[in-house]
Amino acid sequence: MLKIYIKINKISKVKYSTKNSFSHTVLLPKTQFPLKLERNKLTDRDEKIEKSEPFNQLYNWQDQHLDNPKFILHDGPPYANGKTHMGHAINKILKDVILRYKVLSKTKVNYIPGWDCHGLPIELKALSNNSKLDALEIRTKARQFADKTIKQQKQSFISWGVMGDWNNHYETKNVNYVKNQLNQFYKLYENNFIYRAIKPIYWSPSSRTALAEAELEYNEKHVSPSAYVRFEINNIPKVPNLNDKRVYAVIWTTTPWTLPSNQAICYNNSLSYCLIKKPDPDDKDLYIIATELFESFSKETNCEYELLGVHSGEMLHEASYFHPIYKEKVCNFLHSDHATSAKGTGLVHTAPAHGPEDFLVAHRNNMTIIDLVNDEGHYSTEAGEHFVNKFVLTEGNDIVLNFLGDNLLHKSTIEHSYPYDWRTKKPVIIKASKQWFLDTERVKHRATELLSDVKIIPEHKSEMYRKVLINQIQKRSYWCISRQRKWGVPIPVFYDKNSGEVLLNQNTFNHITDQLSRHGTDFWWTLPTSDLLPKEYTENGLDYEKGQDILDIWFDSGISWSSVLEEPQIADLYLEGVDQFTGWFQASLLTSVALRDKAPYKAIFVHGFAVDKNGVKMSKSLGNVVDPEEVIRGKKGNNAYGVDTLRWWVACHANQVSLASISDNILTRSKDEVQKIRNTMRFCLGGLNGYEYDGTDEENLLLIDRYMLHLLSEYSEEIKEHVESYNFHRINTSLLPFLTNQISALYFTAIKDRLYCDPEKGSARKSAQYTLLQIFHTITRSVAGIVPYLAEELYAHLPQKSSESYFTSPKYEPSESWKNPELEEAMNLILDIRTEINKTYSNANTLHLDVLVELEDKKYQTLTNLNEKVKLEEQLKDIFQVSHVTIQGGLDDQVGLKVTGYQSKLHSCPRCRLLQSSIENDLCGRCQFVLNELIVNKKFVAS
Repeated sequence: MLKIYIKINKISKVKYSTKNSFSHTVLLPKTQFPLKLERNKLTDRDEKIEKSEPFNQLYNWQDQHLDNPKFILHDGPPYANGKTHMGHAINKILKDVILRYKVLSKTKVNYIPGWDCHGLPIELKALSNNSKLDALEIRTKARQFADKTIKQQKQSFISWGVMGDWNNHYETKNVNYVKNQLNQFYKLYENNFIYRAIKPIYWSPSSRTALAEAELEYNEKHVSPSAYVRFEINNIPKVPNLNDKRVYAVIWTTTPWTLPSNQAICYNNSLSYCLIKKPDPDDKDLYIIATELFESFSKETNCEYELLGVHSGEMLHEASYFHPIYKEKVCNFLHSDHATSAKGTGLVHTAPAHGPEDFLVAHRNNMTIIDLVNDEGHYSTEAGEHFVNKFVLTEGNDIVLNFLGDNLLHKSTIEHSYPYDWRTKKPVIIKASKQWFLDTERVKHRATELLSDVKIIPEHKSEMYRKVLINQIQKRSYWCISRQRKWGVPIPVFYDKNSGEVLLNQNTFNHITDQLSRHGTDFWWTLPTSDLLPKEYTENGLDYEKGQDILDIWFDSGISWSSVLEEPQIADLYLEGVDQFTGWFQASLLTSVALRDKAPYKAIFVHGFAVDKNGVKMSKSLGNVVDPEEVIRGKKGNNAYGVDTLRWWVACHANQVSLASISDNILTRSKDEVQKIRNTMRFCLGGLNGYEYDGTDEENLLLIDRYMLHLLSEYSEEIKEHVESYNFHRINTSLLPFLTNQISALYFTAIKDRLYCDPEKGSARKSAQYTLLQIFHTITRSVAGIVPYLAEELYAHLPQKSSESYFTSPKYEPSESWKNPELEEAMNLILDIRTEINKTYSNANTLHLDVLVELEDKKYQTLTNLNEKVKLEEQLKDIFQVSHVTIQGGLDDQVGLKVTGYQSKLHSCPRCRLLQSSIENDLCGRCQFVLNELIVNKKFVAS
């Protein structure tokens, strides 16, 4: 077949065979960016990007290239105990999402990851194979375990895309950290915030150590005995006529084991008390209970008591009774406001060694505290031969109840919430013990004042969370900061062996910190007391022993602000789980207020917990644990979702909720949402192939292009608001409809013809490409903080990229000139017309229709005012997806809008497939022009 090259100046029409194909002249989207990544390809992509220098060096890059002021996110140190779980994923990924959005806005960030390294769980790991280890052996094994855990967790966090100053992370077990911690301890001690005293504290018999509130978990189904016990009254001076009768005070208790330690019965002067007796005429015994509780007492004990008389609480003033266990002992009734008519009998059995309110009563009345329970939770020899060595929570309860005999009026059981040791999962007791305390009474008022200036996120729970934190601080009279274990920071004190007097002053403290610097954190256990003390305390015949207590791990982490943060040592944000109201949030605030009268944070972000698809807490025993590493890489035939899907779930489905449900269905949904972004951006990348911006493309934008830029501007403002308020879940609700409705269904559909079939360098095509580039940057910018791996992959395939990493590329913001409210008004009308056409001709191929659009004059004027460079009807046919459009006014105002479609009389163009050709099988005018250009440039051969 003879091939002829035809010059455009000699001929206006291309002569071609009907068999000739024009497909290679159509500019279809072209990109190497894959449509999908599954399993191995997905994990390979993640690992490749993770190892790429622009990505893994982003923290250092931003530190060197971005300007101050810094945004400081202080890392609440995760516990260096075991592998990572979904709680870690929620916490670390949320932090990283915030940091990445800051970097994208060209704000320098400060984020130094850390680990909480001390404490009982790690010590128990060290003792798991040999419980007979000495202190140094325990510390060595515990340190090795913590180091191994930190290495594993650190790698997981990095593989999740979490950026940070990983080379300078902090550990609460390192020398410099411990030295700073001891310095803060001494400052508090010098200013009388720290003291030693006997107080009732939570004590774990299973761990043999004191516990803080934050180290407890509550078993809602704990079963305790419920006992009504009578105490025989010895004397009631206010009611002398009762002294010749046998009268009993009745108390109710769920801790019978504390009865041997009873030292008083509390009543309330503001309550009224009644005298009652059993209906049996032969039973002359009288009982005293609160009048308001008479009916409930009768019901609980299954006995119809008779009411004999009512007295004020004053009746018990100066009254006394016989101890129910030690009969020869006489104790007093004491007034206290904590005796109420809420439940029980209005008379409170008071054992100061086993209750904080009881202890305060004893303190007010100058009572000596009696403690009959040892550190193992057994009765000591002082309790007497009937009780010695009995474990109080089991056989101790039983033997006390049996010992009471007739004084036990009624016995049952009660299921209620009870504190357990969160490590051993065994019940704790309240026990008086000589411990070290931080005086929270002196700081809690100021701490709660400062909280009024702290922003708490989520906003919709802000006031509730503020009240929770304030209430917890207000009810905390003291903070027990000492623990009786080996793996921790020593409390740097000595005791006189003869008097027990505490030795700690500037001289001894300086010597201790010097030895710490010289010998490392094991110094307290490796050095003898003689080396730990300055010479003047060992050469003068003085006899001291070093303390055996270590500091509470909440004190360890609670002073992290003073060790990790730069001056002024105030973080812009603390971000942790809701459990940290009793932990790190509170400990940090209390130490900071005590040391410098400031809050350590400007804002607190509180996240929830991961639960399974049924809302049940994850547990190995239930088999419902979801492993983040398995989510990413897959296991046993399960889907490999990749890092971005995990991050998308965290930001868009687990953010700002109390319980974050995770399951295959939810993860699949997240994966599909990320895939939607991928699909949309792939079209942008394909359409941008060969695009070169010449500086004038925005001057020739068509109507739909300008409208798209207006929508992008509005969308960007929405996203900015979501990001700044940490409402990342709302990004999802803004993004997906925008991708589906405005970008894909409207814009992509409207531009495909000119993108594929217009001249490659034509102004209309380039205006579409310019807009595609803005879509690419706007959408990528909006999701890059959440899905950084996808953002980097997208950017690597962008023909117009300007740097190695999307995160180091120039700051991108929509132009103010894109905002166009007038255009929006006109486009709303145009889209109404589009909707009317699609509704009216829902069963027809609208591309085959010529459409007459009739409008009332005001609407018609709205369109004619657009003054488009390119004829409006030509643009509208692409928006409406019809063959031809005619717009005319004059329609009745009551009708407003009318569309009428007619079958087009034109023919399908063999190149663009639109009904635009006057003659069957001929090219349309536009395609004829394009082919002529290609022929002249020898890019097309006619045959």
